[in-house]
Amino acid sequence: MSGGLGGKVTRRELLKKAGVAGTAVGLGGLAGFSPWSMARALATPAGRVGVTHFIWIGGGQGIVPREVKRKYEKLHPNVSIELYEGTNAVTYPKMVAQRQVDPNKPLINFGFFNIDAHTKGTLDDMWLPLDKKKIPNLEGIYEPYRIKDNRGAPWGMSGIGILHNKKLVKDPPTSWNDIFDPRYKGKVVIFDYAFAFNGLLGTAYANGGSEKNIDVAFERYARAARDGQFLALVTTNQQVKDTLARGEALIAPYFTSFAITWNEEEAGGQGPFGYGVPREGMIPFTFYFHIVKGSNPDQIDVASEVLNMYLWKDTMARYCNFTAAVPLIKGAVLKPQYKDEPSFLPANIQKALQIDWAYVAEKTPEWRARWDRQVKANMR
Repeated sequence: MSGGLGGKVTRRELLKKAGVAGTAVGLGGLAGFSPWSMARALATPAGRVGVTHFIWIGGGQGIVPREVKRKYEKLHPNVSIELYEGTNAVTYPKMVAQRQVDPNKPLINFGFFNIDAHTKGTLDDMWLPLDKKKIPNLEGIYEPYRIKDNRGAPWGMSGIGILHNKKLVKDPPTSWNDIFDPRYKGKVVIFDYAFAFNGLLGTAYANGGSEKNIDVAFERYARAARDGQFLALVTTNQQVKDTLARGEALIAPYFTSFAITWNEEEAGGQGPFGYGVPREGMIPFTFYFHIVKGSNPDQIDVASEVLNMYLWKDTMARYCNFTAAVPLIKGAVLKPQYKDEPSFLPANIQKALQIDWAYVAEKTPEWRARWDRQVKANMR
């Protein structure tokens, strides 16, 4: 897989090119050439076709997928797109379980996947290669991020730091070790099992470890669970949002983009959410599109056509502007206000921790058992 630099475009250049000015308009009013203008001419199956499209839930992530669904189904009345909303942490294991039942009837045909699910799926041989003839907008992805054999399309990224209720926390967290600060005792929410973004990896790095030396992080989390540091282990974006908004939780290691988009949902953009980029480095989290093995040829054709529409620069800019993600698509332009967000600053992106995601995916079954034994069993 690709995900590092090692090419002609650095992350600093990417931020500059990806946009610090301009806005995107709705799908219905986009000017100039786009894949929508040729949709009727594309080879689409004549019979009835149903596909299941996985999308993320919360933080503005369902807006553009619903626009795409409506537009596509209007152009192709024979096609039905079912939107399956959730998180990769919960949904990917269900995909694996369904494949064991019937590999030719996947739970999901295509959709959005984060670096954790992408890597697990690569190791599990879950993904189909994407056809450049059917998805010509693959060429718009920045070269350093492209994947060998096009087994997935990286389209954006977000930073993982520590969220907080800025109305109740006067001195925001500045280190991964602040998860264990006594002033937050009983007020920390942690995402269950999601080692990619629940602070476990950041804690390892903050204490001299890494994903390949994770013991120190497990020890700190086990002790915190025994001491009542954690309010709860959660499994949805909404739980993180609600507990922080109500002040039941004061901090939560999570996606910095959610703090931005949740605030934007409030009147005047004055929500209670803040975030900090830990001084040890935030965790960069890349996002991908995938088509799932076991999908039939008609489903693959539909999925390819829809992904080509997503990967058009203006559609991708619109999605990223609703979700505060950094686009990896050439020509995608972000809102001007994002240029001053800490998680978008080139210095913070350059300093971000570089995780060996293949190793994390390999160790996840072992870590889940260890999590059950050392953390969940000790929750008070």
